[in-house]
Amino acid sequence: MGKIEELLQEINQLSIEEAKILYKELLRRIATPLRDPEEIFDDWNDPEVDKAYAKSW
Repeated sequence: MGKIEELLQEINQLSIEEAKILYKELLRRIATPLRDPEEIFDDWNDPEVDKAYAKSW
C-alpha cells in the first residue's frame, strides 16, 4: 500500500481542477470499452450465462 498512500498524499496537493482532470483520466482508463465487449468478457456469447442472467431478473 506504500505506493497508493504516496499517490493519495500527492492527490491532496492538487487543485480541484487538476483533481477533476485526474479523475476523468482514471475513469477513461478503467472503463470497459463498449465497442468490443468480447475482449473483456470471455463468456459474452455464452447461452448458459445468458440463461442464468435472465433468471436473476
